[in-house]
Amino acid sequence: MKIFVALAALLAVANGCGNQAIQPRTVGMTRVVNGENAMAHSWPWQVSLQTSSSWHYCGGVLISDQWVLSAAHCYQSGYATHNVILGEHDRNSNGEDIQVIPIEQAIVHERYSSRTIENDIMLLKLATPATLGDHVSVACLPDQDETHHDVAGTCWITGWGRTSSTADGAPVLQQAILPLRTDSQCSSSWGRNYDSTSMLCAGLNGSSGCMGDSGGPFVCERNGAYDVVGLVSWGSSSCSLSYPTVFARVAAYRGWIEQKTGLTF
Repeated sequence: MKIFVALAALLAVANGCGNQAIQPRTVGMTRVVNGENAMAHSWPWQVSLQTSSSWHYCGGVLISDQWVLSAAHCYQSGYATHNVILGEHDRNSNGEDIQVIPIEQAIVHERYSSRTIENDIMLLKLATPATLGDHVSVACLPDQDETHHDVAGTCWITGWGRTSSTADGAPVLQQAILPLRTDSQCSSSWGRNYDSTSMLCAGLNGSSGCMGDSGGPFVCERNGAYDVVGLVSWGSSSCSLSYPTVFARVAAYRGWIEQKTGLTF
């Protein structure tokens, strides 16, 4: 097992995924709801999905120079006129060196259900490759069928979602440390709505995701690199901190991602 973990770390370094030029920092107990500003560009794989009028509606995560992961429920029929924004931190700033790239293709999981929110995952192909550097880089994918027990490092949620159920979206990228919960804890909170084969949940520590964070990354540190273990999927309609946030479990879809992109991660 030690050999396997060491090999995984070496592969992450070799692939250049999951590493930051600017390290994240927290001042204490943080939350995306009424949350804490992230260090600028400390989450370089975070993207914003925006309409042609620059309205942010969902997050996403860069996994290669031409592919983004997001939530299937973020799909919009007018995606061909929308843009993926990379390298952004403060959405109210006109001085950031951002990349604005149109979406060439959207691939929603074939078994996505808008009723049960199962298989809530989508791939977006960029019209042109992103330029990778200190402010824009890719997150690693977890191993196929990785479980909660395989994740030992600190896990973070990031996004520009609402800071409360009635507030507008945050202009500055927010961050929070969220502890992973067991499947039994997730089922205890959400009952039959929670499906352990395609979902995981985290929170119940005074932290939560909210509307506008959807599709964004939930990453966990492993040997100095970050895996995107989840995509913000659903939770309390009032963004209550009494319920954990539910994520699409990315490990369950690694084969699907490689099949659709034609890439080996």
